[in-house]
Amino acid sequence: MTGLRLTPSVLAASAAWLLRPAPAHSARLLRTMLSPGRQPREALVHWMTLVARHARSSGAPGLAVLPARSIPRTALAGEHDVFLPPGRLEPAVRGTLGTELGVVPGAGHLVVEERPEHLAEVLGGPTPGR
Repeated sequence: MTGLRLTPSVLAASAAWLLRPAPAHSARLLRTMLSPGRQPREALVHWMTLVARHARSSGAPGLAVLPARSIPRTALAGEHDVFLPPGRLEPAVRGTLGTELGVVPGAGHLVVEERPEHLAEVLGGPTPGR
């Protein structure tokens, strides 16, 4: 198990997003979650604003229950993940899942948003946009 890394900038962006749900605060939080220099899509900003207005999270997802049987596992993290940096996450992945952590180059915390083609490649699915 490993805890989230909560830097002052992440905490400030998260607090503003939770306390005053607005597109500007959603965009600010998303920029901290994306890789450096990336801007969030308008639709994602809108969705995050709706989440802040209409849902509450504890911020702690809890522990996953792993099946007793052995199954192949893949664990990935974005190279620039602010919440779960690869160096912090890797020992937990190795110890809990018994696999190595793959690092997705050029991605932040939102790997699905930033690098869907990489995920499709790793998981053997269709490449987005084709």
